[in-house]
Amino acid sequence: MARTRRRNSAAAITALVFLSTAIVAQSLRLALLAQGEARVTFEQAAPVLQALPSNLPTALRARSTQEMARLWASWVERHDRDVRARLERGDEDSLVNFWLYGTSFTSQPPAVARASPLSAAALDVIIKDRLEGLLDRVTRPGDNERLQFARRMLAARNADPTDAPGRERARRVLLDTRQRMIREFAGTDQTLAAATPGGTAVVTAANATIFRDRGLSSDTSILSDYSVQVALETIARQNTLSPGSVRRVAIVGPGLDFTNKADGYDYYPQQTTQPFALINTLRRLGLAAADLQVTTFDINLRVNDHLRNAPVRAASSSGYLVSLPLAAREGWTSAVEEYWQQWGNTIGDEVTAVPAPAVAGVFKTRTVRIQPAVVSSIVPRDLNIVVDRLPLASDERFDLVVATNVLFYYDVFEQALAAANVAAMLKPGGLFVTNTAILPTPPLNASASYLRVAHTAERYDEMFWYRRQGRE
Repeated sequence: MARTRRRNSAAAITALVFLSTAIVAQSLRLALLAQGEARVTFEQAAPVLQALPSNLPTALRARSTQEMARLWASWVERHDRDVRARLERGDEDSLVNFWLYGTSFTSQPPAVARASPLSAAALDVIIKDRLEGLLDRVTRPGDNERLQFARRMLAARNADPTDAPGRERARRVLLDTRQRMIREFAGTDQTLAAATPGGTAVVTAANATIFRDRGLSSDTSILSDYSVQVALETIARQNTLSPGSVRRVAIVGPGLDFTNKADGYDYYPQQTTQPFALINTLRRLGLAAADLQVTTFDINLRVNDHLRNAPVRAASSSGYLVSLPLAAREGWTSAVEEYWQQWGNTIGDEVTAVPAPAVAGVFKTRTVRIQPAVVSSIVPRDLNIVVDRLPLASDERFDLVVATNVLFYYDVFEQALAAANVAAMLKPGGLFVTNTAILPTPPLNASASYLRVAHTAERYDEMFWYRRQGRE
């Protein structure tokens, strides 16, 4: 009887802690939603403008200080419009990846040349059959949110495949987009090939802005989450962040798992991983404060809506599930395998994996149900990190800001401006962790700590972290 009472008491305490945490999280959510972001002013941007005169945008280059001040507000607004317009191209890219690799709408194998013994001609037949299969299913998407998104996208381009003319237009939209992507990837390969003879530093510099003209993609991967964990393990060993000191965290571009660029996993509902992965890592390393709070910054409406609606999903009978596929033949390092195995162990419970169709290929998978309180603790914000910053009081600033696979979509000047906005939102001593080399301006330290993180024998991430100067 005593044991039962202890269990009931523990359950009551757990429920009370959950309720208190949820109330605090909701209060923070409402407070931040009421707190508007502010455009970066000319005065705030001046250190970046002065430090990088040769990297200024065309509209500001070779201008006097007075002329730049007069033009600044219009440049900011134009930049915001332009960068948001790039979201459409990123969504088109995601839709093409869905066509080529997805398994939720077809029984055809993914069109992955590296994993197929088929000839180029046979693979081309698969690609064409997959296209027709996608157009068939788009007309009856059911509750498949990816197919619903595909239909909305095509309809917005006057290419709803419900009739023959619309189907032909939809076919042309996808084929043209694929050709654009092929040209872009060829250009990327040429840029990196030209940089390779210059050595590691030149390749790193080339990688830093490699997608500056690409559409903005929301796709994500746990490999970036792993790279962040390895960086934070090093930071913890160096005591750069003290145990229990990380109370406020921001993530720039948290991502939304629509369809993997390499393998196209889409047998589970759309999900985000980085916010949960980061919370899990900070807890595992003992860096998280008891009242850890996470804010996400993104300009993608789909990402922000997903995060805003995530608490409802977490409160449902199934909960917020994160599926973690890992291709079996990639030659992952043992550390990557270990990270995959322990992912989510402090923020949720492993449940029976969401079943995958056989056509999805050879891989292993795990599914983790995230604790509702963790899901509710994340506050999404629509914020363009290049031209926006939150006006935070000193006790509201972040201890840590993370941005992976985001900054390489911008040029050197935009990256420096983004870093300046991050620095303005960091506490003195706070850290900015990214997998892109940037040119920081004060108050960020001029030099970065650096770490190469291996994923396979050939694939790796380069992690950098910059500390905000000053003291509390």
